[in-house]
Amino acid sequence: MSEVHPAVLASGLVELTPDAIDALPDAPAWYRLRSPGQRVMLVGHAGDEGLREAIRELYGSHLVGGLAFVEYEASADAAAAADAAARDIELLKPLYNDGFGRFRNEEVTLPRAGHCIRKAMPNP
Repeated sequence: MSEVHPAVLASGLVELTPDAIDALPDAPAWYRLRSPGQRVMLVGHAGDEGLREAIRELYGSHLVGGLAFVEYEASADAAAAADAAARDIELLKPLYNDGFGRFRNEEVTLPRAGHCIRKAMPNP
């Protein structure tokens, strides 16, 4: 069975670098973080704090292993962004989202750069 690659969002693929993160908008939006091979690894949404701050908070002070690109789509408000992200999570079941992959019953913590990411075990 081949993996389905969902269509790229309105922003296109933006490489995750500090300069690119600084250029992200300060508006409500929903986003997908992708691996270097274009697999959707994490879907999320940014509320009133804006997309730039949401990505900065996600990354914290270290680079995240396995994530190379961000794509996003602006929303009218935080509720619309949350709804769009929830639909995308249900459809794509990304590896790093809570309830799927290796984070079925645990708090989500993203691996540091250089961490080996194994294929997750299937849900029972």
